[in-house]
Amino acid sequence: MSSSQDLVLRNATLAEDLAKTGSTLQPEQKGSGGSDRIQIETLRRDLQEASQRLEKLKEERAKVESEAIHYRNLAGKTEADLRSLSDAYNSLEQANLQLENEVKALKREGHSTFPDVEAIKSEAREEAQKESEAELNDLLVCLGQEQSKVDKLSARLLELGEDVDKLLEGIGDEAGAAGDEDDEDDE
Repeated sequence: MSSSQDLVLRNATLAEDLAKTGSTLQPEQKGSGGSDRIQIETLRRDLQEASQRLEKLKEERAKVESEAIHYRNLAGKTEADLRSLSDAYNSLEQANLQLENEVKALKREGHSTFPDVEAIKSEAREEAQKESEAELNDLLVCLGQEQSKVDKLSARLLELGEDVDKLLEGIGDEAGAAGDEDDEDDE
């Protein structure tokens, strides 16, 4: 059982004991001993302290859940950015292939006054690759940071007795489904 469930159970038991003790005291018993009153006061104090701890745990849990949602959204955005970068790269590859085919067709037709296409292509490819790698590295760093945050939040949620797998269930499904639809559109 989680600590919050323990506190709730303990609060219920203390309240029940308090109710029984308070209602079963006879007038002569109430006047006869201070130990019953001390016990009742101790039980009330314990109940109040347990209630305060429970409220703090509830607040902390809400805060952790809110942070988890925030980081889940950030991870989704980063994933969408990666997908966009991949789409842009694929588009560049298609444009490059089309230009290569046009150059080959022009060469076959007898046009010989072309600059060194292979050198230009190689230079452009290297520059595009450097830019892509830099952007990809930035995104991977962001993803690593977000994963670290998710791991820390997951550990904290586990400490609070939450089912982390259930909370994370379905994350990325919307983004994955959108990616699948895009793939189907391309075909």
